[in-house]
Amino acid sequence: MSDQPLLSERIDNALVLTLNDPARLNPIRVATREALSKALEQAEEDTSIRAVILTGAGGNFSSGGDIAAMDAPARLKRINFEHVKHMVNQITGGSVPVIAAVEGWAAGAGLAVAMMCDTVIAGKSARFMAAFPKIGLMPDYGLLASLPARVGQARARQIMLYAKPVNAERAENIGMVDELVEDGTALDAALKLAKHVETLGPEALRAIKAFDSGRMDRAIDYERDLQPLLLGSENAQEGRAAFFDKRPPKFKPS
Repeated sequence: MSDQPLLSERIDNALVLTLNDPARLNPIRVATREALSKALEQAEEDTSIRAVILTGAGGNFSSGGDIAAMDAPARLKRINFEHVKHMVNQITGGSVPVIAAVEGWAAGAGLAVAMMCDTVIAGKSARFMAAFPKIGLMPDYGLLASLPARVGQARARQIMLYAKPVNAERAENIGMVDELVEDGTALDAALKLAKHVETLGPEALRAIKAFDSGRMDRAIDYERDLQPLLLGSENAQEGRAAFFDKRPPKFKPS
């Protein structure tokens, strides 16, 4: 586990934020979320930053939530959803475009973080998966709103219900990905787009990003009410155990 869950680097007009736990495929831990929120706050205060780029270390974007930490008391999980809402609002309603540069896997919460970004650029071998039902959970981090906004309600339902991987080519065809590039070049393409942002009016971009921000709030409020119940369920416990045992889960009928 990396002691520094998020790396921050200024490149010209862009702030590049790198999820940094490559040995574990960059899970979204509490420390990761807190560091990301702090970095986004700093980007908001620095008017010379014209774009934020999110990417992952070691050839993957993010494997999702930290499953090892999902046995905390349900009360704390409800509190954490307010922190999640704040971070989501920073990405979706902040002043500058946020670009996801995706290589490898973007799964679970990692998928949700990518989908809330304004632009998703992905390498040709990237894979996307709403893996939540595999461990007995519902989508969170606003995916219930961000994915339908990208691909439509019917396609989003299929992706979230059945937790099947979506390859990069299909992801681009249905709108999950905005630009498909050669493997290993997603960050370069994101930096090129960030350079283009310098030619655009910042007030206009801020106004565009601020529109319909309530959609994400409604999704996260719904997650806050239901996800803690699922996290504490017997089937979710079985899902976590099966994940660590590397076996198929044996879910009981509800």
